[in-house]
Amino acid sequence: MNLFISVVNHHHDDLIIQFDTLRNLSLHYSVIVKSNTEPSPLLREYCERHAIHLITDNKTKGFGANNNDVFHFAQQQLGMTLEDYFLVLNPDVIIDKSMITKLLKLVEQHQSDIAAINLYKDKEKTIFDHSIRRSHSLLNPLKSLLGLPRNDIYDKASIHSPQEIDWAAGSFLLFSAQCYEQLNGFDETYFMYFEDADICMRAKKKGNTIKYFPQIEAIHLAQHANRKLFSKHFYWYLNSLIRYHVKSILTYY
Repeated sequence: MNLFISVVNHHHDDLIIQFDTLRNLSLHYSVIVKSNTEPSPLLREYCERHAIHLITDNKTKGFGANNNDVFHFAQQQLGMTLEDYFLVLNPDVIIDKSMITKLLKLVEQHQSDIAAINLYKDKEKTIFDHSIRRSHSLLNPLKSLLGLPRNDIYDKASIHSPQEIDWAAGSFLLFSAQCYEQLNGFDETYFMYFEDADICMRAKKKGNTIKYFPQIEAIHLAQHANRKLFSKHFYWYLNSLIRYHVKSILTYY
C-alpha cells in the first residue's frame, strides 16, 4: 500500500517552497505537483532537488481536471495500483508526516473509502476550518455569501471519534485509488467549487464510506476568494452552485 499526493499549483510557487510541507512528505511518499500556471525556476529547482514530480501541460484547467491528470500520471508513470491511496492536498495546507502515517492506519482500520481530517484556520489551532458539511441545500451556500448562519456545518468541537459524514472540502481528501477510479475522478465540468461535494455525493450513492478523523490535524490557510462579490471566483462559485443542484435533481434524486 503506497500513497500518492496530488497538489495543484496556481501561482502558489512561493507558498510551496515557504511551507516546506511537500519536501517533508516527499521523503516518504510520491508527491506530484500539477502546475496550472508556468512554474517559476525556483519551484522547478525545489521539486527537482526533493524528488517531487512537477508536471504541466501549459493549459489552464479546473481543480478537478488537474487532479484527474495527476491520478492518471500516478497510474501510468509511477505504477500506482488500485490497492494504493490518492491524496488531494491543497498547497496552503500544512501537515506533518506523522499525521499522514496515523491517518493511513486509521483508514485501514475503519475501511474508509474517502477520508477527511480536522483542519484549522490558524497555526495555533484555535479556529476550526468548517471543512466537513452535511448534504447541500440550495439556501445554505447563499446564506454563507450573505453572512447569515447556515445549518449544514458539522460541529467539530463535539466530534471526538471517527464519524461518517456527507462530504468534505477538497483542500484535503484522501481516496482509496479504487474508489477514485470507480468514480472516474472529479467531474471536470466544474471549473472550481462544488466538485468536492459532487464527488462525495456520487461516492455515497455507490455505497462508499466518507469518514472524518478528528484526531488528525492540519492547518489550512484559506483565502475564500469566492466571497468577493462580482469577482471571477464569485462567478465560478455561483455557476458551480447552480450546476451542482441541477445535477442533483436530474441525477441523484
